[in-house]
Amino acid sequence: MTAPRIALLAALLGAAPAFGQSASRAHKSEFYLSPVFTDGKSYSFDGGSTATTDTGNGLTFGYAYNFDQHKSLGVEFVWGEQDYRATVQPGVGNGNASATINGTLETWTVRFLGTYHFLEGNFTPYVTGGLGWTYLDTNIPAGLPENVCWAYPWYGAYCATYVPTETTTKFSYNVGLGLRLDAGKGVFRFLVNQQWMDFGGSYGSDYVTQYRIDFGVKF
Repeated sequence: MTAPRIALLAALLGAAPAFGQSASRAHKSEFYLSPVFTDGKSYSFDGGSTATTDTGNGLTFGYAYNFDQHKSLGVEFVWGEQDYRATVQPGVGNGNASATINGTLETWTVRFLGTYHFLEGNFTPYVTGGLGWTYLDTNIPAGLPENVCWAYPWYGAYCATYVPTETTTKFSYNVGLGLRLDAGKGVFRFLVNQQWMDFGGSYGSDYVTQYRIDFGVKF
């Protein structure tokens, strides 16, 4: 049994004593915190370069407002990281050998999303979808080290060495299907989510599959 499934089962068992309580979500806000697990994937690019990511992990912080028992709108902030291995082929006319790069890909996503709950009761399947932007940091050096300084009101100046890295920001969107349990003020959800990113150029868009467990509270 995978880690997401074990965590979901523990959440449902822990919430069982409160299952019979009234747990209306209509006209209520909710905050939630979610561990995220991202499947590894292989990529191929023009020119023969390839990359493979390992299973990643991350964290989601979200807010939503429930207009009634079925519909809600919200915003999410998502951080994640995955280790990767890439083989970079030289460009046309470049006689150098291919290069192998090992690193960690970090992503930060902000998305605005809508959710529809199929049932009015405490336990219901739901579907969700959103639009936003994803910032990617390959942690590959993009220049020489630089000295940067910050000024703090009580501490004074603080300086450190910073190495610029290859980064980009892309439009992203997602669609997910999950199960939700309302237990008193508690919110427990399990979600299978696919997130697409539009890389543009000849590569176009691609997606990753994510598994998420939400622990939240209504107010």
